[in-house]
Amino acid sequence: MQSVVLGSLSLLVALFPVALLAAALRLASWRQRLRLAEIARQIAVTDAVHGALGAVVSPVVRRTRWGGWRLTIPVPLDRPDTVMHVVDAASSVFSEAERTRPRRFEIVLTQQERPVPRRAHMLVLARGESVSWT
Repeated sequence: MQSVVLGSLSLLVALFPVALLAAALRLASWRQRLRLAEIARQIAVTDAVHGALGAVVSPVVRRTRWGGWRLTIPVPLDRPDTVMHVVDAASSVFSEAERTRPRRFEIVLTQQERPVPRRAHMLVLARGESVSWT
């Protein structure tokens, strides 16, 4: 009886690293599938917005902790018509069931940053230097 218990215990000890590795691989595969789903949704939302309005915003799509979707879009809040069209185009990518279930779909609008004007580079010569290549 004791040899059977020791044999079973040694088998469990020998198989534990294999089971641990298999669990880690399954976890990594699950996380990769979630990330690929996020990327696919982000591409679909970006294509929908760009198709409707042009390249006016760059949305970010993430999965929430409870399996829903969070869509963060920087928009020009001073242009309500543009905001409305962006939200309509972006939400059209998600199904009616996804949009209407509580805590499964949310859109977060943030103020879009204004581009910083670039200054033209100027060439300033030091005293006694020439621009010629002779």
